[in-house]
Amino acid sequence: MRFTIASLATVLVGAVAVLAAPTPRYTGCKLSGISIPSEAFVDPNNSSNTLPGVAQNEQLAKIVLGYGSQNYSCTNGVPTPHGAVATLYDLSCAFMVSPEWADVLTRGAVQMDPTAQLAGIQMLKNMFNAQFIAGVHYFKGDFATPAFEFVDKTKFIGGVGGKIPALLGSDVGKRPLNFGAVPSLKLVAKQGMGSTFSSIYRLHTAGGVAPKTCDWAGEKQIPYAAQYWVYKSK
Repeated sequence: MRFTIASLATVLVGAVAVLAAPTPRYTGCKLSGISIPSEAFVDPNNSSNTLPGVAQNEQLAKIVLGYGSQNYSCTNGVPTPHGAVATLYDLSCAFMVSPEWADVLTRGAVQMDPTAQLAGIQMLKNMFNAQFIAGVHYFKGDFATPAFEFVDKTKFIGGVGGKIPALLGSDVGKRPLNFGAVPSLKLVAKQGMGSTFSSIYRLHTAGGVAPKTCDWAGEKQIPYAAQYWVYKSK
């Protein structure tokens, strides 16, 4: 989605209205009535290719913004995925304003300097006495097992259960590393791993794609951001 000055101004006015309410909430807002837009499940280039839908026995438990890096090694001149690392931020109250506001935050995150962002989050935490950091996302040693650990002691360990290209118009990444946005995913919990949640959708991605060829040694980190919609079995 692309934003005009007018539409962005409307979103910002809505944000001010919510945060200026008699009892403002900055984190931990209720998610009842919020659902993934239908277009987010559909491959933008092939309408017959879709992400598996949310199961009838699942309910939305969290929406978080992940900001960090998709990591790659270089093998014979070709980038090889080495998992990802991200800090997770509570997006629930952003959705009280509008999905567009949450999208603005996702797009803005990928362009920010990590040190400056963490300093800004700490400042907001002190100002509003709110815990914006919701957890961390990383990969197990096989680089094929995504894990999420949340500050409330809940967790998710899973694998890919579906993949489609990023939405049309997705942010292609932090300049000048604007190689594209990583795909949308459905992650499903692995049995016997003690996951609190049943599935997670990675949506509204920004950045994270490596160049098509490489010549670096060690590991290269490509900044990315994404919304993670976390579901729990009822």
